[in-house]
Amino acid sequence: MEKIALSLVGPIVSLIFSKLQNAALPYFGGDITEEELQHLQNTILPKIRAVLRVAEAKNMPDLQPWLMKLKEAAYEAEDVLDMYEYRSLKDQVRSVSTSIKKLKEKAKAAAAPFTLKTELKNTMEKLTKIADGIDQFTSIVSNFPNQDPMNQQQPTVSSPTSLVIGRDHERDSIVNMLISAAKEPTTSSERRIPVLAIYGIGGAGKTTLVQSINKDPRVEKHFDTKMWVHVSRIFDAHAITKKIIESISKGECPRVEGFDALQSILKDKLKSKKFLLVFVDVWCLDKERWDQMLIPFNGVGEMGSRIPITCRAEEVTSKLGVHHSFSLAELEDDDYWSIFKHYAFGDAKEAITDPQLSELASEIVKKLSKSPLAARMVGSSLRGKKVEDWKQTLKRGDILKDTLGALYWSFEMLPPYLQRCFALCSLYPKGYHFENIEEDFVRLWIAQGFIEVPSNSTVTLEDEARSYFNELLSNSFFQKNDSVWGTYYGMHDLLHDLAEDVSKDYCFRIEDDRQRIPANVMHLSVVGYENISHRSDIFKLVNLRTLIIVSRSIEEDDISGFIQQVFMKFKKLRMLHLGGEYDDTVIKLDKAVGGLKLLRYLQMGVVEELHESLGKLYHLQFLVIKISIKKQFGIGQLKNLQQLRGTLSIDGLENVKDKAEASEASQKEKKHVDTLELEWKRSSKRDGSMDEEVLQGLQPHPNLGALKLDGYNGVRLPKWTRDLERLHSLEIVGCNNLQQIPSLPGMLGRLFIQGCENLSEVPLLPLGLRELTVYGCPKLVQLQLPVSSRIEDVDLQDCGGVEAMFSNMSENGSSSSGSSSSSSQGVGFVVLRRLRIVKCSSIHLCLDKLLMSTSLERVSIEDCENLRSIGNSLVYSSSLKYLFIFGCPRLTVQQQQQADDHRGGGVIDELIVIGCPELTWLWNLNCFTSVRHLTVRGCPKLTLIKSGGGGGGGGGGDDSLSPMPSSLLRRVMERLYVEGCPKLTWLWNLNFFTSVRELWVRGCPKLTLIKSGDDSLSPMPSSSSSPLESVAIDDLPLLTALPRRECLNSLRKLTIVCSTEHDKPFTAEQEELFQHHLTSLTWLGFYFCEGLPSLPANLENLSSLRELHIWDCPKIESLPNLPASLERVRIRKCHPRLEEKYGNDEKFNFRG
Repeated sequence: MEKIALSLVGPIVSLIFSKLQNAALPYFGGDITEEELQHLQNTILPKIRAVLRVAEAKNMPDLQPWLMKLKEAAYEAEDVLDMYEYRSLKDQVRSVSTSIKKLKEKAKAAAAPFTLKTELKNTMEKLTKIADGIDQFTSIVSNFPNQDPMNQQQPTVSSPTSLVIGRDHERDSIVNMLISAAKEPTTSSERRIPVLAIYGIGGAGKTTLVQSINKDPRVEKHFDTKMWVHVSRIFDAHAITKKIIESISKGECPRVEGFDALQSILKDKLKSKKFLLVFVDVWCLDKERWDQMLIPFNGVGEMGSRIPITCRAEEVTSKLGVHHSFSLAELEDDDYWSIFKHYAFGDAKEAITDPQLSELASEIVKKLSKSPLAARMVGSSLRGKKVEDWKQTLKRGDILKDTLGALYWSFEMLPPYLQRCFALCSLYPKGYHFENIEEDFVRLWIAQGFIEVPSNSTVTLEDEARSYFNELLSNSFFQKNDSVWGTYYGMHDLLHDLAEDVSKDYCFRIEDDRQRIPANVMHLSVVGYENISHRSDIFKLVNLRTLIIVSRSIEEDDISGFIQQVFMKFKKLRMLHLGGEYDDTVIKLDKAVGGLKLLRYLQMGVVEELHESLGKLYHLQFLVIKISIKKQFGIGQLKNLQQLRGTLSIDGLENVKDKAEASEASQKEKKHVDTLELEWKRSSKRDGSMDEEVLQGLQPHPNLGALKLDGYNGVRLPKWTRDLERLHSLEIVGCNNLQQIPSLPGMLGRLFIQGCENLSEVPLLPLGLRELTVYGCPKLVQLQLPVSSRIEDVDLQDCGGVEAMFSNMSENGSSSSGSSSSSSQGVGFVVLRRLRIVKCSSIHLCLDKLLMSTSLERVSIEDCENLRSIGNSLVYSSSLKYLFIFGCPRLTVQQQQQADDHRGGGVIDELIVIGCPELTWLWNLNCFTSVRHLTVRGCPKLTLIKSGGGGGGGGGGDDSLSPMPSSLLRRVMERLYVEGCPKLTWLWNLNFFTSVRELWVRGCPKLTLIKSGDDSLSPMPSSSSSPLESVAIDDLPLLTALPRRECLNSLRKLTIVCSTEHDKPFTAEQEELFQHHLTSLTWLGFYFCEGLPSLPANLENLSSLRELHIWDCPKIESLPNLPASLERVRIRKCHPRLEEKYGNDEKFNFRG
C-alpha cells in the first residue's frame, strides 16, 4: 500500500529537520545571515512539520507528490549540513602554520566554500518553495491533535519470553514422529531421509513451534547433530548448502569452487551421524531442484535422521513429496487469549484485574485474526500503556483484523527514531541470525546519523543505539533465541516483509542476478553467492549512502578495482562494509578514498598501503580494517581521524622509527576508540628500546576499553597503561623481552598473556578481574590475586611459580595452617567457575587450597608432572560438573580418599582420566552418581573400576562391593570409554546401565568378564529396552561377555579392533550373535585384525547393514555373502585377492 511506502518520510525528515533546527549561526561560517536562519527555523520548518504530522496519520493521496519532494529536499539538506560539519572538523584538526605550503592549502580551501554556499542557498530555496506549496493543506492542521499520545510515552524495555501455548498435541505428535523407530527403506535406491512438513498461514506460530521442538529434551537426546537453516522465497541451493555447513561447523565453511565440491564437504560432515535438519520457510515448488539439494543427505546419515520443514502453502508439501505433513489449525479462544495476555501484561497479570482494561483487552483480541504473531506484536505494543491508549487502539480495530495490518499498526506505534532503525533491517536477508549487535545494528545506525545524544550527555552513541535495539526487542520486532553456538536474535519473515515495504523507496538487497535495482536506492546490500552482473547499475546510484557486500559476489582479484570505482563514484557514501568472506582479502587504497568526505564507517580486509588521503576522512567514526604500516605510507595518515570509534587495528609497527613518528597518529586525541590492537613483526633481533619509544608515542585516550599488544620487543610497558581507568581487557601476546607489568587499572576484567618467555613478575591483580589466561611464561614467579577476588575463569599453561598466585586464598577468615575443617570456612575464590592448569610443575603445592572453592564447575589438569593427589573437596563438590585429568604421571588415589568413599556423591556430569600411569584405583563411582560420560585411557596400573566402596587399590573380589543403587545407574550413564588399561580385570554390572548408548573397551587384555556383581542386585527386567547403539572392542571373547544378549538388539555400530594374537575364526557362540542379536547393525568395522582368517559366515543376515569397513586385515582373502542392504565397502591394506576383487582404500556405492 502507498501509505506504507511513504510511512518513513516523516521520521527521516524529522531527523534532518532536528539537525537544521539545532544548527547555530557560526556553524555555517557566515554563509547564511541570522535572519535567514531564523526564518528557516521559526517559520519554514514548523510549517512543514505541521502538515507532515497529518500526512503520517492520514492516507491523503494529494499529499504524496509533496512528500516525495520534501524527502528529496531533506536529504539534500542533510548532505549540505554534513559538509559544513566536515569543514568544521577539518578546521579543528588542521594545525596553524604560516609556511608557504600551508598558505597555499589555505588559499585553495578558501575557494571551496563557494560551491557549498551555493548548495546551501539552493536547499533553502527548495524548502521555502515546498513550504509555500502546502498552504492548501494547512486548513486541516488546526483540527488535528498536536501529538499522538501513544507516541509520547517512552516504550517499555522489558521483553517477555516467547512461548508456545495450545500446541501440546501438535508438539508431541511431531516429536514422536521425529524420534520414532519407523521402518525405513534400506537400499540406496529407495532410502531417503524422511521429510516432515508443518504448514500454516504466515504468523501461525510454525517457527516458534519448531523451535520448542528443537529444544525438547527428547529430541536433544535422540540426535547427534542438529542444524537450522532459513530457506525463503529465492531458492539458492548453493547458499542453502553453505548455511547447512556453517550450522554444523560453528559458522565456518571452507572456500571451494563449485556446488559439487560443497556437497561433498557436507556429505563428509554427516557421515555416521543421526541428524536433525530443520528447513524454515520453504517456498520451493521445483521437486527436481529440491531433490538435487538433498543429494548429500541420502544414504549418509544414520537411520533415524529426519528433515522437518515449515511452509505456508499445502501445495509445497504435495509438490516436494514429503513423508508426513501437519497443518496448524486456529488456536482455541482461551489459548489465544493467554498468548495476548502474556505479551500485553507479562508478569504483571494483576493489571488485568482492572475491569475496564480487561474489557478493552478482550475486545481487541476479538478483532485480531487468531494469529499468534499478531497477538504478540499488538500485545507488546500495548504493554505498559494507559487505558486511553487501549481505547484508541480499539477504535482502529479494522486494521487489526489482518495480520499484516496488525504488524503495520505496531510499526506506527513506534516512535520515529525506532521506525528509522527498524526499516534498515531490510538490508539483511530473511532468516538472518543477528549475533553481534554492535556490528549488525549499532554501527549501521550511528553511521546513518540516526543516533542522537545531547552534547553534554554522558551517554555514548553506542549506549543510545543499544537502547534503541532493546526497545525494538521489547516491542517484539526481534526475538531472542538460543542455539548450540550461543545467543542470537531473529526477525519473523512477515516483519521482514514489513521492513521491506516501509523502506522500499530507498533500501534494496541483491540476492541474485534476476533482480533490478531501483534508480532511487540509497542503501544497498549484496548478499547473494553468485557473481553479480549489476555493476553498471550499481554505479548509477548517485545518491547511495550505504553499500554492504558480505558474500563473495565479486572475484577476489577484481575487488580492489571495484572498490576504487566506489571511491570515485559515491561521494555521498556514509557506510562501506566489505565483510564476511572478504575479511582476509588484501585491498589497495589510493587517493580516491579521500573524496568520501561524508564516510563514517569503513570496513574491509587487509590494507597494506595506508594512503595519505585516508587522513582527509574527518567524519570517519568506524575504521574496521587491518592496517599494515609501510615505509612509504606512514602512521601519520591516522592523525586527522579523530572521530574514529570502536576498534582500531594497526600492524607493521616495526616500520615506525621512533616516538616522534608514532605520535603523529594522535592516538591520544581519539577519545571514541574503544579497542586498540598494536602489532609488530616478531623478531628477536629488533632493538627493544625502539619498540618502547614507539609504544610510548602511541599513548591512547584514557577512555580506551581494550588493548592488545602483539610482538612488542620492549622490556617494560609504558607508565600510561596504569592510567587507562576504563580498561576492561588487556592482551599481551608474543612479547618475548617483556619482564614485568606495571600496576593495572582497577576496572580490568580480562587479562590474557601468551608467549612472554622472560616475564617474571605481575603485580597484585585487580580485585574485579574476572578472567585470567597465562600461556607460555616459564619464568613467571610472581602472580597474585587479592583476597576475595571475584575471578571466575583461570587458565594457566606452562607457568612457573604459580603457587604464589594462590598464597592468599585462606586469608579471608581462615588460616592457611588451620585444621581439616578449613574447607568449610571462607576462601578467596568465592565465584571461581572454571579452572584449567597445564604444564605447571608447582601446582601441587597449592591445588588443594584452590579446589576448596565451592563454585567450581569445570576443572582441567593437564601435564602436571608433580601432582600426586586431588583432594576430596573436589571429588565431592556440589558444583563441579566436568573433571578432566591428563598426563599426570605421579597421580594416585590416597588411602584417605578410599576410606571416604561412603560419603555422598557430587554432581559431576563428565569425568575423563587419561595418561596417569601410577593410578591404581578410580574413585568409587558412589561419588559420581550423576556421571553421564566416563573416559579412562592410558592408566596401565589401574586394576578396578566398580560401583562400590571397599579398601585397597587392587583386588576386585565380589566381597569388596558396596553397590550403588541400581536406580541411579539406570538413570545416568550414557557413554563409557575404557582404553589402555592392561591390568584392568573387570567392570561393574553393565546390566544396570540402561541408559548407556556408547561402549568402548580397548587395550584391556585381562578384561575377560563384565561381571554382574552382587547377586542381591535385581537384574533389569527383560521387557526393558536398551539404548545401546555403538560398541567398540578389541578382543573377540568380549563379544559374548557383553551385557544381556537382548541389549545388543538395538546396536547400530560395531567396531572390532583385534591384535595379532587373534588368529582363530569366530566361534559358534560369536557367530550366533551375528545371526540373532546384531540384526540392527548399520555400520560394521574390522581394524588391524592381522591374524583373523575370515569374517563371520552369516553377515548376509544383517539386513540393516549399510556400511562395512575392513582395514589392515591381511589374512582375509574373501568375503562371505553380504546383505542386500549394503551400500558402501571400504577396504584398505588387506589381502591382494580381496583388494583385487572389491577394490582398495575406498570403495563407494558398493551395489552400483
